[in-house]
Amino acid sequence: MTDSNLKLRGADGAELTVAIKRLSVPVSSTTDAFEEPGGTVLLLCRDSDAKKWGARWLARYDFQVTFASDPVNALELVRSITPDVVVVDAALTGGNSERVFKILRDAADIRADIIVLCASTRQIKASLDAEVFDIARKPYDWQTIAMRARHALQIKNREAAVDEANVALKKALEIANFARERLRSQESFEPVTGLPNKSKFLDLLRRAMQASNRDGSKLAVLVVGFTRFRLVVEAMGQEQADRILSEIGRKLGDCLSESGTTSETSTCLRTAAIGSLDSFRFGLMITVDDDDSLTLFQQQLLEALSRPLQVMGQIVHLSACLGVAVYPQDAVDVDQLLQRADNAMRDAQSRGGGFKYYCAETDRAAARKLKIEHMLHEALDRQELSLVYQPILDVRSGKVTSAEALLRWRQPDNTYIPPDEFIPVAEESGLMIRTGEFVLDQACGQLTEWRHDGLVLPYICVNVAKVQLTSAGFVATVKRILANHGLQATDLELEISERGVLSGDFDVVAQLRELKELGVKLSIDDFGTGDSAIAYLKELPVDTLKIDRSYIAGFADDSKDIAIASAMVALGQRLHLTVIAEGVETSEQLAVLRDFGCDSFQGFLVAKPLKAADFAVFLKENGSS
Repeated sequence: MTDSNLKLRGADGAELTVAIKRLSVPVSSTTDAFEEPGGTVLLLCRDSDAKKWGARWLARYDFQVTFASDPVNALELVRSITPDVVVVDAALTGGNSERVFKILRDAADIRADIIVLCASTRQIKASLDAEVFDIARKPYDWQTIAMRARHALQIKNREAAVDEANVALKKALEIANFARERLRSQESFEPVTGLPNKSKFLDLLRRAMQASNRDGSKLAVLVVGFTRFRLVVEAMGQEQADRILSEIGRKLGDCLSESGTTSETSTCLRTAAIGSLDSFRFGLMITVDDDDSLTLFQQQLLEALSRPLQVMGQIVHLSACLGVAVYPQDAVDVDQLLQRADNAMRDAQSRGGGFKYYCAETDRAAARKLKIEHMLHEALDRQELSLVYQPILDVRSGKVTSAEALLRWRQPDNTYIPPDEFIPVAEESGLMIRTGEFVLDQACGQLTEWRHDGLVLPYICVNVAKVQLTSAGFVATVKRILANHGLQATDLELEISERGVLSGDFDVVAQLRELKELGVKLSIDDFGTGDSAIAYLKELPVDTLKIDRSYIAGFADDSKDIAIASAMVALGQRLHLTVIAEGVETSEQLAVLRDFGCDSFQGFLVAKPLKAADFAVFLKENGSS
């Protein structure tokens, strides 16, 4: 019985009860399964006595018997008549000299029980080796064989009855779950926080907009989100996350209460409400008389949410993101108002936190992201993505030690979409795994091609996103691509951003260790831009640190950048890591790095990212022989 047969959609309580009763297994059906059954038996043998006495005794136990003596077409015969039991002579063999009982035993689509008639110890051993254990030894006791066939059929019928009951139970549970979800969706309040759910919040918002139309007041909607809240759920579990959400809801309610308390002497917040939009976002609405009151309320909200939370003895720090849209200036209806506040919140989220007012640019940015996501799907299919390669050189010798593969996206009109625009979209939309695999495959293929042309390049560097490292199949993908191009693991270095590597994510660290054991080199890219503890480096299986270009660019104007870069080089040396400076553009910068003892560098001083053919020319002139 399917869900469509049950007509669950739109069903009321009485109809759901009827649906459950339909699934109940009648007592008579369960009782019938344990009664003496009738059934069908295929008797496969050439023994005339077996045909006579076997058929007679089997018929006494209510079996319908089909007799056959040709073993060649035995499998097709069993498939055509689908007997409950097959009684087969062990001596019978098929067209390929394989014993018939083994052919039937090995056929995945044959569900019949098999009883083997054995005339010798050798035949018994062959039956046992084929894992057919129901054996009758000559001289055959056909009454016993018939009783065994009946017993096998009884067991099969009982199992079928249990399966039917299990199916009915599963369907009943589906109906119960459907009813529970339906009831939950009809409730006005979200169970974890006790706040109005999204449906109720939208209803309140709709009424507030109608009131705003009557008195000409402004209605502000705020969407509250948090950066990296999913990591909290992964690290602490859903139960703890629910406690955090409940505490956040309490804080938001306190903010509204405090604003209402002070409204008589300062700003008037005549209408105020809060709701839970989903597991990660809250919605607030307030009626305000002027922009200053809204700004003050936002500041109070951010200050309250920035305070650490203590849940079950653990301190949790969250970075809040607020998006604001105001009616009627920013939207004309409920859905548009909430959506634009949400777009503003996501914009604030992409900037690392804080609050953001809705503006037309916010919508344009959201629309641009959606467009790029759609275009990126097509770009992967149309092969619009390509790689360029930036040389990495030894600081002292000036010889090429490696190359970093960089992704480029050239559109059909020959314009380029910058990587810092489409890479974040790929990560957010789930396309990064496919895109990253394309980059890894192309880079490894190019390294193999250069080597076939006689060029010497020790290894190739490829950037990897955190989402790839948390993918269960990433290590297997790396192995497969290396094997496809005839490369060793030591021919590859994977670059991971500092934020991704030092996040403490167990899955990431586990994948890194597995890659390291495989022999792949690992480097931390853009070192110095993350927000994690440097001490965590000693726990990571990395080979290389790449100093972020922002520190190199500040050499001429800021002695602090020089001091920090020097400390990074010293740190890498103490940890026995190779240190590479990114973004080197002047000979003065290179001279400073040389004095530090920095190992390698890359940047426009020697070469911009090059197409494969141009890199080959550069490598011939500057590579190691």
